[in-house]
Order: sequence, then structure tokens, then C-alpha cells
Amino acid sequence: MHIRWPNASTLRTWAKQQGWPTPLFSFEQTFTAHMLATNENFALAIQKSGIEVDIPRQSYAITSEQLRELDALYEERSSNGRPTGWGVLVEELRELRRAVEAGVAVTVEGEGLLLSWQDFYHWAHGRYHMLEDGYDKWIGDDS
Repeated sequence: MHIRWPNASTLRTWAKQQGWPTPLFSFEQTFTAHMLATNENFALAIQKSGIEVDIPRQSYAITSEQLRELDALYEERSSNGRPTGWGVLVEELRELRRAVEAGVAVTVEGEGLLLSWQDFYHWAHGRYHMLEDGYDKWIGDDS
């Protein structure tokens, strides 16, 4: 879970108005624990406090249709034969890599399960091998 916090004093004021604990130290930890204590607290915090919570998926499946779209980007060429879809392809692959690195189990239809960076690299490099040598900003480069 990733929490984006609003202004600290605004959140502290909101929590006091709700009767939630607002300790001087460890406020975010206390707020998070209280927010997660009940479904009602969670709903109230999400709707009214100004925080934003991202809860990553535990799993994701890449369908054969999505694979065809990725493959089409890999094969797309200009009239002079230069790749034109590799930039978009690399961004899509980076998103998948980041998901795997965050602990999301990615299932590639007909090909298996990606659970680690090594699994992802083996799959991506095997399927789109020319990217590593032919595209300056490859899927492992986030700069």
C-alpha cells in the first residue's frame, strides 16, 4: 500500500475533528493504524481526509491480445525499415517490470508466470531481444 499524504497540519486538524488520535510523534503510523482499524474508518479517510491510497494488485494477466499488440509495436517499421513502435513498447515493458519488482505476479498467457526481475528479463529479452542493443533507453533503464 502506498499513501500520498496531504498537508500534515490539515490532516492532523481533520483527524482531531473525527476524534482520531493525533500524537505529536508517529502521527502517520497512528493515523494509518486507525484508518485500517475498521471499514468505516477506511471509507471516511479515503472520502474526506485528503489522503490517496494505492493498493497494488497481487496479480496481473497479460492476454494473448495484449501480447499481439506488444509484438506489433516490436515489428512496426517506417518506410526506411527503422523501428517506430519501440519507444511505446519499452514504456509498456517498463510498467510490467515495475509491477513484477513491486511483487505483482504477472502471468503471460501461454508462456508462464513472472515473479522476479530475472523472470521478467528472461521473458522480455527472449521475446524482444533486439531492444537491448537497438534502443538507447531499454526496459531496465528508468533514467
